[in-house]
Amino acid sequence: MATAAAVSVDAIPAPDAADGVGALAELIEHSLVTRDDDTGTVTRYRMLEPVRRHAVETLEPVDREHVRRGVARWALRAGREHGVAIRGRGDMTAVEQVEADRHVLRLGFDHLADTGRYDDAAELLWSLWLPLWMTGHTHEGLAWTNRLYEDDLSGQGRARWLVARAGSERAMRLAERIDDASLAAEAAIFASAAALRLEDFDGSRTLLARAEALMRKRLDVERDVWAAVHVPIGQGDGALLRGDRAAAARHWRVAADTARKLDSEFSVPAILAECARAARGEGRLDDAAVMLAAAELVPEGDGHKPRAHLAGVAAAVAADLGDVASARWWERAGDTEPAPDSDEFGARFRELVRRADTVTGRD
Repeated sequence: MATAAAVSVDAIPAPDAADGVGALAELIEHSLVTRDDDTGTVTRYRMLEPVRRHAVETLEPVDREHVRRGVARWALRAGREHGVAIRGRGDMTAVEQVEADRHVLRLGFDHLADTGRYDDAAELLWSLWLPLWMTGHTHEGLAWTNRLYEDDLSGQGRARWLVARAGSERAMRLAERIDDASLAAEAAIFASAAALRLEDFDGSRTLLARAEALMRKRLDVERDVWAAVHVPIGQGDGALLRGDRAAAARHWRVAADTARKLDSEFSVPAILAECARAARGEGRLDDAAVMLAAAELVPEGDGHKPRAHLAGVAAAVAADLGDVASARWWERAGDTEPAPDSDEFGARFRELVRRADTVTGRD
């Protein structure tokens, strides 16, 4: 615990659990540890930074190594559990948990890499890649990949490492060769997205078709919700870049229907909001507006749209379009309780699309 910024009781290795919980209670009693923000059902505790630094400095090297090994064991176990929960069930609580644990998980990854456990490090990296990507930490994830070298990895480790480097056809072929259909589908989806950025529409469609075939093979054995939902999302993105907005909306509705049928926690509107944020970053304001409008229309499994999230992205798009009044309305809408009703949101999104089309010269 001395080298970790925050920890949960669950993070204490099992053999030391009884002593660890008692020590934790004593630290809390002496105000050396404070209760951190809770994520889901996990209660977390944070050691005050001056105390943490003092603990690190005073630990004997052998004790410091023992702590780091414990963090690495916990990180690998937690990463596996989170990866399964996210890919298999679309568990968004697991995504939030990775966000909360990110810095401690990095400590575990670093120890695995430093001690030559390269395949374990690659497994942890791959397990965490999706939640890092989903929470906007893509560049951090890529920095993790730079700690590993392809020649040090087994076939499976190499495929996982390549997927975490944003996927490639090579990663897909390597995963197929080791008969890992889920990993191959994930690599194909990311490779398809890369092809789209190069405007290789035929190549992107071919890769998504391969991902769909692999995903169906996987679903015969075990549900892989992430792939099942992201194949139609990728198809929608391709249709949008080709200028076929109606087809894009149909694919995104299929994604939402798939998430609901598989009883997953994936929020297609939230995914579209992140796609819209990325499109805005690329200067594609008209596409960003279309994605936001579609997010308002596609069905949500629990009936609750992430409207604050959508409004935040919409405010940024409106500001980029020079529509100050609209940007302010979206900012207020994101903070207002109760939020404006669906009809008003829908009308505002349609106006945002019209404004974006006018400014970008589409009209």
